[in-house]
Amino acid sequence: MNEAVDQGHSRTPPGRLFRKYLYSIVTLAFAALAINTGFDVWFSYREQKQLLAATQREQAASAAIQIGQFIGQIENQIRWLARLPAELSTNEDERLNAIRLMRLSPAIAELTELDAQGREQVRVSRRIADRIGSNEDHSSSAAFRGANESLAYYGPVYFFGDTEPFMTIATRGIGREPNVVIAEVNLRFIWDLVAGIRVGNTGKAYVVDRLGVLIAHPDLWPALRRSDLSRHTDVRAALDGVGPPAGGLIKEDFSGQRVLSTYATVPSLGWLVFVELPLSEAYAPIYASIGRSTFLLIALLAIATLVSLWLSRRMTVPIQMLTQGARRIESGDLKLRLAIRTGDELEALGDQFNRMAAHLRESYATLERKVIERTSELEKARDHALAEHDAAERARSVAVAANETKSRFLAVVSHELRTPLNGVMGVLQLLDDGRLGEVQRRHLATAAASGETLIALVDAILEYARLEASTEALETRDFRLDQLIETAADLMRPQAFGKGLSFDLARDATVSTSVHGDPVRLNRILLNLIGNAIKFTPSGGISLSATAERHDDHALLRLVVRDTGIGIAPDMHERIFEDFVQADDSIARRFGGTGLGLAIARRLTRLMRGELTVESTPGKGSVFTLLVPLGHAASGVAQGAIAPPSRQRHVLLVDDDPVNCEVGEAILNRLGHRSAIARNGAEAVALAGNQPFDVILMDLHMPDMDGVEAAVRIRQLPLQPVPRIIVVTADVSRSTRERLAGAGITRVVSKPILINALREAIEDAPEPGATDAPLAPSALIDRHFLDDQKELLGALQITKLHRLLQETSEKLIADINAAAAAGDHKQLARYAHQLGSAASALGLVRLFDRCHDIELTAPSMSPDECQSAARELAALRAASMSALDDLLAPAEPRAVS
Repeated sequence: MNEAVDQGHSRTPPGRLFRKYLYSIVTLAFAALAINTGFDVWFSYREQKQLLAATQREQAASAAIQIGQFIGQIENQIRWLARLPAELSTNEDERLNAIRLMRLSPAIAELTELDAQGREQVRVSRRIADRIGSNEDHSSSAAFRGANESLAYYGPVYFFGDTEPFMTIATRGIGREPNVVIAEVNLRFIWDLVAGIRVGNTGKAYVVDRLGVLIAHPDLWPALRRSDLSRHTDVRAALDGVGPPAGGLIKEDFSGQRVLSTYATVPSLGWLVFVELPLSEAYAPIYASIGRSTFLLIALLAIATLVSLWLSRRMTVPIQMLTQGARRIESGDLKLRLAIRTGDELEALGDQFNRMAAHLRESYATLERKVIERTSELEKARDHALAEHDAAERARSVAVAANETKSRFLAVVSHELRTPLNGVMGVLQLLDDGRLGEVQRRHLATAAASGETLIALVDAILEYARLEASTEALETRDFRLDQLIETAADLMRPQAFGKGLSFDLARDATVSTSVHGDPVRLNRILLNLIGNAIKFTPSGGISLSATAERHDDHALLRLVVRDTGIGIAPDMHERIFEDFVQADDSIARRFGGTGLGLAIARRLTRLMRGELTVESTPGKGSVFTLLVPLGHAASGVAQGAIAPPSRQRHVLLVDDDPVNCEVGEAILNRLGHRSAIARNGAEAVALAGNQPFDVILMDLHMPDMDGVEAAVRIRQLPLQPVPRIIVVTADVSRSTRERLAGAGITRVVSKPILINALREAIEDAPEPGATDAPLAPSALIDRHFLDDQKELLGALQITKLHRLLQETSEKLIADINAAAAAGDHKQLARYAHQLGSAASALGLVRLFDRCHDIELTAPSMSPDECQSAARELAALRAASMSALDDLLAPAEPRAVS
């Protein structure tokens, strides 16, 4: 195919051209295979994902249908109970029907039948004793009103005893005055249904009610905690009526694992059934498909590489021969002749190489001479350039040194001149003692004006020197932008009026805000711009407009100063911002100045990352525009001092945290009150007994003795005057409010303490000698219930119940104290339940409610909280029994508790 280049020379190995062909063919093959594999993987991924999502949606829809059927069956059953008109059946018949229905439907825990006016006729329950004809009024209940409005009412899900979920279903009967049947339904069926849903190997399903609260989950603990999922994006979208994505939704579950999720809605209830499958399991088939495709891609790529290698060698062997010949010619062997016999373009290229060698031999002698001449010329040019560069470097060093010397000189001289000038100005001010003549006073005013001009000149030069030396640093803080602008305008307005000029201020509402920046430098720029406008405006007026454009991370301040003055020529618009430059030579003679004001203003503006520009026409005035970015203030800037209190009070601050004590003491001092500190409840009781206080600020949660117990003990002290107790706490729960009300505390200040809220709480405190009214018996006892019990049972039976309650409650209080001391949460909850049940027999509602709260929260109480709860129940029991004694005093002898 070709001839050897020269005798005795071997072929050179493949070079870059070989690699180029090889890489190109391999790349093309790989790209084709990769694109094909990528499309296959992508479409497979989408199909598998949509199939998985469709399967999960079917599971969710199936669960939603079963839940709807379960609720619908319960609704049909209680509709059957209400099928007869109320006037055609007796209460006893309704009770028997309810019992039959509850036997047929174990999910129904309680049935209540109300007449058309909402009075209770029959109540049958698995939890409490049945009641017939109590006529208790339920007309205001949500279930009664919902059934009358829409025939069927579905209440929210609630947990009984923190163990099982329940919901209320109510339906309306038929007839002229239809009755209403209310059922309390146990939703354990839904838990069993959710636990039975199988989503792959490790997937799960759960149910959320229409408020976004978790009501059923394979793991019961999240449901028992009543987890609120309404803030989750997918739950919020589902509650808003947005359907699930076709391909499902990827999110994190409760354990932080990424899952593929979808949901379905229970139409009649608005509940949501979510089905989740871990991505690792959901995408396992997809990953396997990707793996197979990748293996196939690698195998095909290996085959393509082998084919490319063979083709590249076939193409590059002739080119290697040409390359070797060219290398010989390059080395100076101009006598070489290439002998290539390929019959194509490569042979023509070899002939061209031979002709090129002949031309090179002919021009070699001339070329060598020209190279020598050109090299000599380049050496001379290089030496000249190096000499010029050395001269330029020396000139630059001299200029830098001169500039530094100038800056230091200006700084030193300006600083040294201020001292004698201040002395001169002080003496000039002392000379004007009112005894000078008119001529002397005029001379003195001239000297004072000249001194002020000199001081202003020195200040400008000193500031210029600091900027030159780069020692000027911003001092940022929060400030009111509108106040700064108005202050600058008020300061310069008299100068404008003194020249007979008008001065207009247009301040946009956007500048009425707090910002973060350097108010001193900003004020300096603004005063310079306004001062220049006044100086160079013989007649007409000055206007200042201010706006602030709010952005996410900053506010962009725009200040525009307009004047009707002499104006500036276009070629001087930028030069006036240079050092010691004015519009023309006559400016300094007519108006004075150094030409540093605008130079300093622009440097300060750029130091604040802003921009200062000018637009002007000679004879028509100038417009200076200042743009400066300012940060948002971390908090509002204080507006004036706090008003003094109407009367200084002696305040005792009780808190176990030293930081809170220090902050609270500082706030009280700021409000103008005297303060004392107690670090715990016992210390507070001791201080309150030793010295009089007008107000006691009591922290609620403290070790050993909490705020409520300390308040009760302080109330038991014979204090005159009785201090007003204000609780400081961040706990706003219902049980806490009831504890405070039981202790007679009606005022609460929330944490963190806000100075205005604390001032109002203290100012609302009564004068010394006034006391908080004790709780009325009606706040402890349900009088209507007690009167009904008297009428139903009779006075003799009520007397027996009263004595029995005294004996039983005393024993239960002792048992509760023992359980709290031993830290036995289970016994504490049990005794609290028994005490609450006993208290409900005679209408001790406050004691009943508190016992119920403690029964529910006892498992999670700490030992200190258990003992505090026991002490609280003892105090509440004593107060309740005392109130009951007062109410029953006419009917029986006073019992001793």
